[in-house]
This record gives sequence, structure tokens and C-alpha cells, in this order.
Amino acid sequence: MYALVVVEGPDTGARHPLPDREPQLIGRSTEAIPLRDDSVSRRHAELTPDDGRWWLRDLDSTNGTLLNGELLLDRVALSAGDRIQCGDTVLLVSHIDESDLHGRLRSPDPDRHDIRLLDPPVDSGTDRWRNLLDPSRDGPAALAETLAQLLGADQAAIVPINDRGVLRGLPEVRNQHGDPAETAFDLPRNLVAQVADPTVIGKPRVAVIDGTTAVAAVVIGENRHRHIVALSRPADPGWDEESLSILVDAASVVDLRLHVGDGLMTAARLERLAAMGEATAALSHSIKNILQGMRGGADAIELALDRERIDLARQGWAILARNLDRILALSLNMLAYSKDRGLDLTPTIVGRLAREAAESLESTIARRKIQLERIEDPDEPPIPIDPDAIHQVLLNLLGNAIDAVPDGGRIQIKTRYMDREDLVEVLVQDDGPGIPVDRRLRIFEPFYSTKGQRGTGLGLAVAQKLAERHGGALTAGSSDILGGACLRMTLPVTLEGEMDASDTRGPNPIQGGDLGVRFDG
Repeated sequence: MYALVVVEGPDTGARHPLPDREPQLIGRSTEAIPLRDDSVSRRHAELTPDDGRWWLRDLDSTNGTLLNGELLLDRVALSAGDRIQCGDTVLLVSHIDESDLHGRLRSPDPDRHDIRLLDPPVDSGTDRWRNLLDPSRDGPAALAETLAQLLGADQAAIVPINDRGVLRGLPEVRNQHGDPAETAFDLPRNLVAQVADPTVIGKPRVAVIDGTTAVAAVVIGENRHRHIVALSRPADPGWDEESLSILVDAASVVDLRLHVGDGLMTAARLERLAAMGEATAALSHSIKNILQGMRGGADAIELALDRERIDLARQGWAILARNLDRILALSLNMLAYSKDRGLDLTPTIVGRLAREAAESLESTIARRKIQLERIEDPDEPPIPIDPDAIHQVLLNLLGNAIDAVPDGGRIQIKTRYMDREDLVEVLVQDDGPGIPVDRRLRIFEPFYSTKGQRGTGLGLAVAQKLAERHGGALTAGSSDILGGACLRMTLPVTLEGEMDASDTRGPNPIQGGDLGVRFDG
């Protein structure tokens, strides 16, 4: 089998095996062979297998594709040793011996071995440690609860401190049931000073308070990851060497979990920044085109006023109005895509929203002589939705259909109540060219558009996101009635965990008027 090895560029060293009979895309927005090089187009080049060979073609990329130093103008067969250049990235075509993929593993003859399943020891404590490693138990609060369960403690506290042992953030105190402690956690200052001593980092210390409570503590982490892990038990039986050893091991796992959690948050922030950069690049073309349209409309109006031609002014105003609508729609979609806002749920009949959305597009529909048919279900009940959000979804679906049909085309929007499924269904169908099967999932990807310069790639992505936030779904298919595309949205009649938007709870009370940890003298 063959593979592409990146020999120059930001991804140098990356290796991408080419699976048999599976076409592969090279680009910044592809899953098969993703490249971080910003001189590479989002969909730069395509590799297709044919009769035992791999063929390469350029996908009208911005900077072109070079094969062995020559600009690729047509589909070309590849051979081992070929060098593919996409932007500033160079990939080498190499042949892989499939036996290399197995590394140094060997599968003995089945006759030479047998397999027996052994039951784990009953008192191995595996389940307790598994809870500490469970990725769903994330964050200091969940880890404190798990520590209390693992060590049979009345309370467990994870306290962020600085290098001097001073509190630098909110501590998390939990009992074995995951509830905040009813009373503040007593953490003696001299115990903090001892465990925070750099010469004894990682070694536990125990303090007995009033002869009734034994507090064991150990410091984990460094710099901004520095924490005290402390647990309290009755003084009798207190803490023995075995339980302190378990505490040290468990605290090390907590340290690792906190580091991983912080790393994931950092990675998520970097990913959001990268997405913002890609979004800016993708949207700049759309914004530029809209502004050029507005400039053209304004120039036409200015010319008409100079000539005192009201008919020309109307034409210029129509151009300006269309582009104002486009920039408004783009702004709303950008806002919905970039930030998850709370849903203001109100019992609403979706059919009425569909009627309002269609009426707001009447001027565009009339100008292009499109036939729009609305079908409403008289038995449709009001359902808990955010009317503004679903109105935006319907505008996006209708706008997509308007862009797809020719002048004089047909569009149908239909709503109906599906009593057996307890759903409300919305169908938007058209007589346009339809959506190819291989693109019916991709059209919901952000910034993916089949409309060229006219599309932003946000309309359907935002529509699907808002539908799913309502517990519904949005899918694409073919229209049996009009022959073009059919976009189907379903919304549940009853939302699980439905919440009144005005029902906002206050903050949790602070135990004893402090932060949940009391530093005793």
C-alpha cells in the first residue's frame, strides 16, 4: 500500500496511509489528509484509486498543485518517489510494506496457546480507582467526591494555593455523596505550612483537631497547578500507613487529571481561536461581495438623483435593499454560530412562524416570480420553542430553497403534527437541481457552500445547530413532489428538562459565610 509523508511544511513528519479504494482529499478542511499550512486551500487536491494506481488532480486551489516541480493541469497517475507540493507543503509518495504496519507483534499458532478468563479479586478496589479515572468525573468538585468515596472520608477538599501556601482560588469541598459540606472544612495553618514546604512536597502530614477529627493533607502540582488535597476522618481510627499511601497515589492521579483538564481547556481555546481565523477568512469574501453590491446600489441611486430619474432610483434602491437583507442575515447567522445563547422557550405554533418567514421574503419571491406554496396543519399544537431562533431556521431553509431554484421555480413549505411520534415536522421542498447524496452531510458543515461567491456556508449549519438545541433534527434528502431538494426539520412537542427562561436560581450559599475551608490557627 502507499502513503503520503510530509517532508516540508508545518506538518513535517506526518504520515498518511492511503487505504485501498477510498478517495482522499488534501486540504486545510479535510479529514483524510489535513494540512495546517495556510497557503493550502481548504479543499486543495484529490487522490483517487483506479485499477491499482493512485491518481492526483488539483481542485482549483488558490496556489495550485505541483507534481515533481511541474504545475498540475490534469489528472496524473502517481508513483513511489513522486513529490507533491501544495502551497508550502511537500508530500512524498512512498510505498509501505504492510508487514511494517504490524511492527514487532507476532501472532503465535492457536494450537500453541489457550485463553482463560480469570475473575478479578473480590476486594481489589478496582471499581473505586476506576471512578477516579472516569473521564466523566471531571473537575475538582467531582474529584473531591471520588476521593472521599475512595478513602472513606467524611469530607475531601481540593484547595488551590500559590507557592507560599496562600489560597489563590475557590476550594472544592465534597462529602461521599457529592454534596457540599454543611460546615467549613477545618484545615490547620501549621498543617498547610508543613505540607507546602518545598522539601516535603508529595509527603502527607496528619493533624488531629480537638481530639476528634484527623485531617490528612498532601500538596500536588507546581506553579498554577499547585493544590492541597486534604481529607478528614474521625480521629479513631484515623490514618494508618496504608491509607496514607493510598492518599498519596490518589493525589497523584488527581494532579494528573487536573493537568489534563487544564490542557483540554487550553486546547479548546486554541481550537476556537483557529476556528475564528478560518471563519474570518471564509466570511471576508461574502462581506466584500455584499458591500460591493451595496456600493453599486448607492452609486445607482446617486446617478438617478443627479438625473432626476425616479425609475433608476427605484432600481438602485432594490439592489441596496437586497444587500441590506443579505448583511442582516449574515450577521444573525454569525451571532447564532459563534455563541450559544439561552433559549427563551414559549408555546408557539410552528406553522405560524413558517407563514411569517414566507411573508418576510415576499419581495424576493415576487421579484423572481417564484411560486411558493404553504401547507399548515390545523391540528398542530403549540410547542415549547424559542420563536426567534426557529424563525431564523425557517428563513435560512427558505433562503436556501430560493437560491436553489431558477426564476419562476417552485417551493413548498409544509408543517404537520405527527401524533404517534409526538413531533412537529417541517418540510421545505423545491424544484431545483437537488443535493447529491455525497453532499447531504457536508452541506451542514460550517463554511461549506455549493453556491460559490453567493454563499457563506453558515445558513444550514446554523439551522441544524438551532434545531438540535431544541432537541430536534435537520436532515437533507430528495423531494418526491417537486423533484429537487427536501430539507426536513423535526421538533419535539415536549422538551425533556424543559425550563422556564425566567426561572433563574441564585448563587449557592457559602458555608458559614466563608469559602468552605476554614484555616485554623
